[in-house]
Amino acid sequence: MSIPTPQLPEGVEAGKLVLKLLNIRENKVFGRKEVSAEAWHVGLPTPSRLQLREEIAKAMGVDVKQVYVVRVITEYGRHRSTIEAHVYDDLSTGERIEPLYVKLRNIPKEEAKKIREEMKKKKTEKKKAAAKK
Repeated sequence: MSIPTPQLPEGVEAGKLVLKLLNIRENKVFGRKEVSAEAWHVGLPTPSRLQLREEIAKAMGVDVKQVYVVRVITEYGRHRSTIEAHVYDDLSTGERIEPLYVKLRNIPKEEAKKIREEMKKKKTEKKKAAAKK
């Protein structure tokens, strides 16, 4: 008895990341587009946020720095991830609006680690200064 292979959507191949934009909603208040997408990654692990960020930027025709991947959900054994992302009209708006934890998730791990360490140092210095008073 053989195990049936699942039917893949058109254009999806094993060993290749395929991104499909599902819904793009304009949010004029925040000056961004709220994007829902799905990424097919048959035979590959769940793609990183950096990889997804680049793919969404390419699909939307914008700079990578304007894209923030907010959520990635992958069901076990499905070879498909559902993605929510914010694509800002300009760089400064995204920097102002997105929470720090989202920004840290959308940069390389080494950079995020440095920023977190600097924040910890500042926090301990503030505690020491408060204890001296």
